[in-house]
Amino acid sequence: MDGQYQNSSEPTGTDQNVDEVLTVILGQTLKQRRLELGLSMEKLSQLSTVSRGMLGLIESGKTTPSIGILWKLSKTLRIPIGEMIPDLFSQSPRLIPANEGKLWISPKYSIKSRVLFKEDRDRLNLVEWTLEIGKINQFQHLPQAQDIKIYQIQGSSKIKLKNKSYSLGAGESLFFPISELDSIENESNEISKFLWISSKKFR
Repeated sequence: MDGQYQNSSEPTGTDQNVDEVLTVILGQTLKQRRLELGLSMEKLSQLSTVSRGMLGLIESGKTTPSIGILWKLSKTLRIPIGEMIPDLFSQSPRLIPANEGKLWISPKYSIKSRVLFKEDRDRLNLVEWTLEIGKINQFQHLPQAQDIKIYQIQGSSKIKLKNKSYSLGAGESLFFPISELDSIENESNEISKFLWISSKKFR
C-alpha cells in the first residue's frame, strides 16, 4: 500500500484520551517485563504483595496504580518507575501540537496515520490511525517494533492475525507480537480511530 507523508494541520481530539493511553502503556510495559522475567501473575503477586486482581486490572489498562503499588512493582520487576512509561513522564509536561509528527496518507484508501510520540531509542512509539474505510496490510512506514497494542478510540476495527481475527470496539485493546499481524480493517460506515502503541523488548 503506497502512501505519502504530509504535515498535519487538523486537530485530532487525541489529547482527551491521554490519561487512558498512559494507563494502557503502563499496563503493557509491566506485563511485558513480567513475561520477560518468566513470572506468572500469581508469582508476581506473591513477590510484590500486590493482589492478583489489582495486577490484572493494571495489565489490562483498566486502572492506574498508586505510587505505592508502582514502587512495589518497580522493586520486584527490577525496572525504574521512570522507565515504566519511557520519557512521557521524565520529560513531562510535553505538549503535542496538532501539526506535529509525520502524517502518512494513503492515496488509494481513506486511511491516514500520524506519529504522536517516538522514543529516542525507538523503544516506545505512539501512532494515531484514522480509517474511513478499507484495509491496512502494509506497515513498513511505521517505527520498527516487536510488540504492538491497538487501543480503539472511536468506531471499530477488525484485527486479523495469522491464526485468529479479533473485532475491537471503542475502549477495547489488543496486545500481540508484530510478527503475527496480517491486516487491520474497518468494515463499518463509521470512521475508525485507534492508537498503535509499539514497543521493543528491554535489553
